[in-house]
Amino acid sequence: MELKDKVVVITGSSSGIGEATARLFAKEGAKIVVNSNSNTEGGEKVASEINAAGGRAVYFKADVSVPNEANALIKEAISKFGAIDILINNAGAYESQDFINSSKESWDRVFNNNLFGAIFCSQSAAKEMLNRNGGKILNTASVYGLEHTGDPNGMAYSIAKAGVISLTKNLAKLWSPKILVNAVAPGYVQIPRFNTFPESEQKAMINEMRLGRFIKPEEIAEAFLYLAKSDAVTGEVLVVDGGFGLK
Repeated sequence: MELKDKVVVITGSSSGIGEATARLFAKEGAKIVVNSNSNTEGGEKVASEINAAGGRAVYFKADVSVPNEANALIKEAISKFGAIDILINNAGAYESQDFINSSKESWDRVFNNNLFGAIFCSQSAAKEMLNRNGGKILNTASVYGLEHTGDPNGMAYSIAKAGVISLTKNLAKLWSPKILVNAVAPGYVQIPRFNTFPESEQKAMINEMRLGRFIKPEEIAEAFLYLAKSDAVTGEVLVVDGGFGLK
């Protein structure tokens, strides 16, 4: 698939991986719908700068863990650009937990942010894609969602991301060959949150990766770009973890 003039909705694209992906896809000629729930200023800035650089983008605020808002996001893409060709379910948030004392409210927040948003957006997008020329759905998973990994200090996050991986494979089976569904599983990416960590903690994270550095958001964006362009891949999880899994 060539991306020129394709309509791409990217949830959680006001910063980090989502922002980098929005900017890269815009350079490829895609029409971008930037989304966030809380960082409105960041989302508007990303869309504005894409337009200023000669691209085409709009910003739409929505909490995609709420079905009506997820549906409204997809409808915005169709209203502004006439279609939806690619959905990238990137919205998510990490929450540290003590498993024994973790509350249902904490689990609800993590599952809403990382799994249910992907479910509801995929439902809404698929209704349009299946009635048109098909499309692609790409999900942001995590190395913590892979078999033999996990994060006991963020168990809800690990389980939610494992759910994203299972969702990816099940939807690929359900909707192939009309909709191709894949995921990217990043390792430690240099996102703003990591800058608040003590230097010793940052070094410990870096030491878990064979590259000896954090992964750049742009490198995850390039993985999404590959999956968006490929018409021969579905149901796969592309791991971009800097060697995290090489134990």
